[in-house]
Amino acid sequence: MKKKYIYIGICIFLLAFISSALTVFDYGITWDEPIYISYILHQVDWLDSPHPFSKTTIEKFWRFEPHPPLVKYIMSGGLLLLYKFIGILYASRIAMCLLFSFLIVSVYFFSLKYYNIHAAIFSSLSLFLMPRVFAHGHFAAYDIPVALVWFVVCWAFIKGTSSLKWSIFTGIICGLALLTKENAVFLIIPLLLWGQIYRRKFYARNICFMLPLSLIVLIALWPRLWYDPFSNLIKFFLYHVKHNPINVFYLGKTYGAQIAPWHYPFLLLATTVPPATLLLSIYGICTYIKKRLKDEISGMVIINILFLLILMSLPIAQKYDGIRLFMPVFPFLAVLAGIGFSELYKRVSIVKKYKFLPNTLYLLLLPALITLVRIHPYQTSYYNMFIGGIRGAHKLGMETTYWGDCITKKTLKFINDNTSRNGCVIFFPVGSFVPGFYKKTGFLRKDIKITDINDENFDYLILLSRQGMFTDKVWKIYKHAQSIYEVSYQEVHFLKIYKRDVLLPKSLLLKSHHKR
Repeated sequence: MKKKYIYIGICIFLLAFISSALTVFDYGITWDEPIYISYILHQVDWLDSPHPFSKTTIEKFWRFEPHPPLVKYIMSGGLLLLYKFIGILYASRIAMCLLFSFLIVSVYFFSLKYYNIHAAIFSSLSLFLMPRVFAHGHFAAYDIPVALVWFVVCWAFIKGTSSLKWSIFTGIICGLALLTKENAVFLIIPLLLWGQIYRRKFYARNICFMLPLSLIVLIALWPRLWYDPFSNLIKFFLYHVKHNPINVFYLGKTYGAQIAPWHYPFLLLATTVPPATLLLSIYGICTYIKKRLKDEISGMVIINILFLLILMSLPIAQKYDGIRLFMPVFPFLAVLAGIGFSELYKRVSIVKKYKFLPNTLYLLLLPALITLVRIHPYQTSYYNMFIGGIRGAHKLGMETTYWGDCITKKTLKFINDNTSRNGCVIFFPVGSFVPGFYKKTGFLRKDIKITDINDENFDYLILLSRQGMFTDKVWKIYKHAQSIYEVSYQEVHFLKIYKRDVLLPKSLLLKSHHKR
């Protein structure tokens, strides 16, 4: 590998880390972040307890949690190092910026090893410039980490078919994947499919190391499993099988108990990836087909994309929060785009008369960059031109926003500046831990009281445009009432703030009487 290519990779890593770290303060608190941060603080208390490794202490501090602990370990590193300087929220997020940067550079070196420098540069930058992926690269949550470990396991599995040490590493990193998020258990399926199709005689060794090593790593690094591991694992997975439904607004209809249609992940992918990247990824698939499906690396990429999308499309799969629940698709999609770009570069290079022409193809990344900057920091609401942008998606009945990140410091400052002493506000819809976190971290004045949507005694209603959570009463307010503060893009509102005395007609304040 040429040194200059390594330097390019380092520059791309630094670009991703510095840009995400500098913008980490711009996003509002997402629904899940206070929950995960509370677990981190709880685990710090565990280490400070008199007998941290006794069964009684572990049962006390390692109570039930919805996800494995590896991400919390990583976030706790950032929190302990930086919380005195930037606060617990942003200190936890910096660790995610680092993992996001590792994901970007992993895509770069993967494409460089198996394709060429042009595929490597374009694939990594196209992933970096996917607006929704970029936004999630800031949040103290699990979506980017699981995308990273999923991608790295697949890469290690490829190398493990020709190397004993990589087979061992595959088992270890697979254990870390299981420690990251429970859905990593599905990784075995695309790996078996790829091995059976492309490396039938060589992949069994990987599986032999994966099964015991991943389980050893999982139990060794998760204190909850040190005592009665198998019973606790069964309880953990049964919880996720019975996951409560979460509402989503999709194509003008609210889904919840009735899960959104099978095409949800396919349509979200097609409408939330920048057009050039999406088209070049299709060209990458065409290149794979032209090679009569014999390109085993492209095979691994495409098998993972198809598997993840099909898995998400199943009737039992919960579908909500945009692309968040199938984040591992996007590194592979970026690799495909890099393959398509590389083939296009080769074709244009044939024209010897204009030697500069091939490099101008990198301008295909420019629209994504411009959009990323223009929509900042509301990238989780991005839709591409194929659906008419955010405005077109809104008209078609797609959910505008979902995770609370559009309630930025600027909006909270407006609330602090305008709410009277001991005033009362409503955040709706909102994660149950978020309002308290606003006050504990100083984003919201401590004297401000917070109530729910059914309370008629309030000063301000902060309405987030997560239409899947709207009741009849909220729909009336959203459609007819006059707001005093708005956050919007392309004339589509991410949130509105209403003052109680301007919610007219008075019927807007009446409780809904729909059947439960």
